[in-house]
Amino acid sequence: MNKDLLYGILIFIGGMLVALAFIAHAYFRFQQSLNLSLKVAQQSPKWKKIQRILEQSFGYYQHLPDSMKADFTRRTLQFMRRCRWISAGSTPVSTEQKVLISAAATQLTFGLKESCFGRFKTILLHDDAYYNRLTRRYHRGEVNQGGLIVLSWKHFEEGYADAGDKINLGLHEMAHALDLALLLSQGRRYNIHRLMDKFRQSAFEEIIAMRHRSSNFLRSYAATNPREFFSVAVEHFFEAPALFRAKLPDLYIEMCQLLNQDPFNAVYRGYKSPHSTLYSNRFEKQTLQHTKPSLQLNPNAHIVIPFASLTLLFGLSIPVFKTLTPTETMLPALTLGIIYLVMLILLYNAKAKKLLLASHHLISYNLLIGNQRFSVHLKNVINISFTYMLTYYRAEINFFEGEEIRSKSLSLYFSPACIKKLERLLLQQNLKIKHNNRWLRK
Repeated sequence: MNKDLLYGILIFIGGMLVALAFIAHAYFRFQQSLNLSLKVAQQSPKWKKIQRILEQSFGYYQHLPDSMKADFTRRTLQFMRRCRWISAGSTPVSTEQKVLISAAATQLTFGLKESCFGRFKTILLHDDAYYNRLTRRYHRGEVNQGGLIVLSWKHFEEGYADAGDKINLGLHEMAHALDLALLLSQGRRYNIHRLMDKFRQSAFEEIIAMRHRSSNFLRSYAATNPREFFSVAVEHFFEAPALFRAKLPDLYIEMCQLLNQDPFNAVYRGYKSPHSTLYSNRFEKQTLQHTKPSLQLNPNAHIVIPFASLTLLFGLSIPVFKTLTPTETMLPALTLGIIYLVMLILLYNAKAKKLLLASHHLISYNLLIGNQRFSVHLKNVINISFTYMLTYYRAEINFFEGEEIRSKSLSLYFSPACIKKLERLLLQQNLKIKHNNRWLRK
């Protein structure tokens, strides 16, 4: 090897190592500065005042383990600082009011990595219920897409005064803000979006059921629309978790997954879904010998299209290849032929898949080798979206792998009739299914 080239490679590797060392050093310095700023903040009078207010007046904070209280205080302070506080009356918004309202927002999102409230940074506080000229009614609170949260302080206090009446204005309006922030974030925070999509569809199904029942666990206002359903469900989730878990167990688990909390078991952060330990996504091939699949799908004639496209591409490249390699030997043609065969095999390996629906698993097999490529337990599925792509269906499967949320995309060369049959069987398993971006119903 040329010495100059060797020296150049060594210099490049050395430069990369120095750059990595510099980045690592900067990262650790940044972490140290965060820890130092937190320690400094904990000694400030403002921090101590927030802690005192929370200890005296906020039940959720009082029940937190001591190891979590500092982080709750920090997130409460962050929410206070990011918001613009406006008083509708003559007196300004007091520190106590700011702390308790910020604590309500922190309570809702304490299990999440960040507050997720997006543009909602302005809080307008009224002393009592106020008249809204647009609706011509008196309101206790509201949230609009412009980023404004409006609250009645009297009813906010009443919501936290009785921890078991399942009515809490602060949590209700903060749930609206979180819901709208996720809707307006346009795909960012992808995991929580997938969980919220699943919850919204479950909410729609429960709303339909509520309208046909004379008695319901959630108060009737929840049946107004899916957004009100979510806010009312949040109130019940924090104020009556035992009843919620008993009356609507599946919906309770979905809410725990969404907010990463479990009030019934006093888990304030780091909810572990029962699905993560009870149901394994792994499906052994030998099990198929003793299990008859409820559905088995093989590719249709459209599977030929990608191979025809590849063949056409290679046919068009032959003249170019001959021009670049003007030789009388057969070697260039043989090389091109080998490349074509390898590409053909790889394409077949990627596209030709068989789909099986066993008793508890959805399995995708590779037809060329017959090895298992993907399997998921139906209990771990968050939702499945089928999108028609002219010659095939793209299936996007969102699922739990342990505590992690993962996504798998499959190209399915099946007929529309086969896809409809598959969707019907999946709906019978109580899965949330989208077809061309529309939720399906049983």
